[in-house]
Amino acid sequence: MINKKVSVRERTSYSIEEKLIVVKYALKHIGSGRKAFYLKAKDKLYKWIIEQRKKGLAVNYIMVKLQMHKILKEPVIQKLYPMGDNEFQGTLTWIQSFMKRFDLSLRRKTKISQKLPEDTDAKLEEFKRFII
Repeated sequence: MINKKVSVRERTSYSIEEKLIVVKYALKHIGSGRKAFYLKAKDKLYKWIIEQRKKGLAVNYIMVKLQMHKILKEPVIQKLYPMGDNEFQGTLTWIQSFMKRFDLSLRRKTKISQKLPEDTDAKLEEFKRFII
């Protein structure tokens, strides 16, 4: 039998100051995943959807995709994202994620409550007298 020596590694400990330096460096230089694209365009798209809702109009996936392409063609936005309209695909997954991030849904009110006539109370009293 051959005797194998197990090497024992010496442990290294770091001070709080050294740990803080590492953490600060990581926060400054290491990102947490993918960078967000088209931030300004997304804000404009969100505002557009809200405007449509205030008008009582339905907004569907196709409308959202087309509006995003329209926004990406605007001169101000093209300066920020020169290849934006060419690169943007507007997949169903992207639209669903966008809607979820901004806490939006595609549903809208199906009925707007009707205003009652001013003489509703009088008619109700008259109806009650008629029944009794």
